Amino acid sequence: MYSPDVAMGLGSIVYALCKLDGQLHQDETKLACDLLAEGPYSDLAICAMFLRDNVGEPAEEASAFGLRRLADKRVEISQETKKRFVRILLRVARAHEGISREERAFIRQFWRELQRI
Repeated sequence: MYSPDVAMGLGSIVYALCKLDGQLHQDETKLACDLLAEGPYSDLAICAMFLRDNVGEPAEEASAFGLRRLADKRVEISQETKKRFVRILLRVARAHEGISREERAFIRQFWRELQRI
């Protein structure tokens, strides 16, 4: 189990992935909410996604925020949790027209960052 900060970080990362092409797609958003709902503090993760969308935050800023949250709480994130986070991103990316090159690069970069923290 991890803290609310980690959940907010994950929600921000998922938002950043969904926003890479400039807009949130309904199929990605629906699946993201379903997958985030399975984790601890799911309401915060989902709210983080929608709050960032409401203010029109760029994907880069959301991603940076999410990575900072995860880095600050690194002791709470096991290797299995890291793998779960990446599986969530992969499933969300596949939800709308498959995984694009940009999404694949984002997920790879996220995995590398997770391994550092």
